[in-house]
Amino acid sequence: MKNLPETRDLSQAEPWAALDLGSNSFHLLVVRPSGGSFFVIERLKEKVQLLSGFSDGRIQPQAAARGLDCLARFAQRLRPIPPERILAMGTCALREADNAADFIAAAADVLPVPVRVIDGGREAELVYTAVDHHLDGPGATRLVIDIGGGSTEFAWGDAARPDGAASATLGCVSSRNRFFDGATDFAAAYRRARRAALAGLDDCLADVPRSPAMQIYGTSGTIQSIQMVLTANGWSSERITADAMSFLERALLDGLWVPGVGMPGLAPDRIDIFPAGVALLAACFEKLDIQALEYVDVSLLHGMMCEAVVTGQEGSLHEDSVRQLAARFAVDDAQAARVERTALALFNQALPAWPEIAQYLELYRWAARLHEIGAQISTRHYHRHGAYIIKHAELPGFADWQKNMLALLIRGHRRSLPGLAFQAFPAAAAAQLQRLVALLRIAVILERSHNDDDSPAVSFAVADRRLDLTLPPGWLEAHPLSARELEVERDQLEGGGFVLSTG
Repeated sequence: MKNLPETRDLSQAEPWAALDLGSNSFHLLVVRPSGGSFFVIERLKEKVQLLSGFSDGRIQPQAAARGLDCLARFAQRLRPIPPERILAMGTCALREADNAADFIAAAADVLPVPVRVIDGGREAELVYTAVDHHLDGPGATRLVIDIGGGSTEFAWGDAARPDGAASATLGCVSSRNRFFDGATDFAAAYRRARRAALAGLDDCLADVPRSPAMQIYGTSGTIQSIQMVLTANGWSSERITADAMSFLERALLDGLWVPGVGMPGLAPDRIDIFPAGVALLAACFEKLDIQALEYVDVSLLHGMMCEAVVTGQEGSLHEDSVRQLAARFAVDDAQAARVERTALALFNQALPAWPEIAQYLELYRWAARLHEIGAQISTRHYHRHGAYIIKHAELPGFADWQKNMLALLIRGHRRSLPGLAFQAFPAAAAAQLQRLVALLRIAVILERSHNDDDSPAVSFAVADRRLDLTLPPGWLEAHPLSARELEVERDQLEGGGFVLSTG
């Protein structure tokens, strides 16, 4: 396969690295600065559980050995990166342990930089910074929750820096150690863990503002695993809702939890700490009267990198991600612009009949711009390759549900309609995605010449699922490839419940 070109700033920018020595896992993130942001080029994670067996305020020798062995492996990857571009931070386990200094000293013999232990408030601020960057900057007041192995952090505000932050010494590993020892009744252990979490949050949450308009976001492996289980079981999709959390708790207590096996959607390495994590998040939902929380795939590491390399350059993080991805896969910018222009003309004329599509305008535009991204892998079935790239690429700023929708638009822009794929989305969203796919398919066909002079002025009318496309006189005769593809498209769209007429 041919080598894929990179953008100039991606290929020439020197990499940075960040290490997070957490209570459950150690993480390494390697990035390259890109525009006003950064591009992730590698992630490493190992489950260390420094708090496993934690007693008398001391990290146990076995846990310390696991941690140092992990750092020795990470150090190999850090060799080509100058120490001035490496950050290393320790969190709850190293804050709480009486013998933390011994571990930090041993780590200094392994790593090229010293480990700096940060307090819970600082940890909360950095996670908030990562979420703010991911969401393209300030908006409505937001609360960010991060559940770790030994502590849970909260930060809130409506600007790039939080207005306040708090930390509670409540984590999924410490809760597992305390309540889920395997010798007691599971349901009873879960209830005790939940009551302890509620009690432990009292002081921590005293200053957290409550507002129905506040947007709630969650990070960390615990919240990610809960989202994955909810999605796999059909209890929630784009967000973790209060109702979905109730379903999950009932499932745990009514026998759907299998010790040592878990439940559908749960990764094997999360099984031992999952119930404790659910108890903590459920307590947060109850204490803060949360109705919905959105998982964001960022972490303390991303916050560290934001402070180190993000320039504050004006512009959208989403737009930067799309631009960088298009450049990496050598998308024909001129053709992408043609398709986007025609797609928007169709969109604007369909909008009065389909006002619900307005909420997906940005995704639709990005799909038009990236519809040929898979051609760098193979021109055969390039729409499928493009969808795969979108679903699995690092796209800063994009939530998983946005990536999945964008992938579907690209997958559906040619050949057979992916009928089953729409069923993965809630019915209301699926209906709008079907409409957008129909519009994008027509736009791509009208721009088959790859020539600005051949772009038609279109008149487009929509009535329910009837699509009436009027082109300039003689245009179809002068563009036989597009004419033929529109004939085929009538049958394709008919299979999706649309009626297309051209004139």
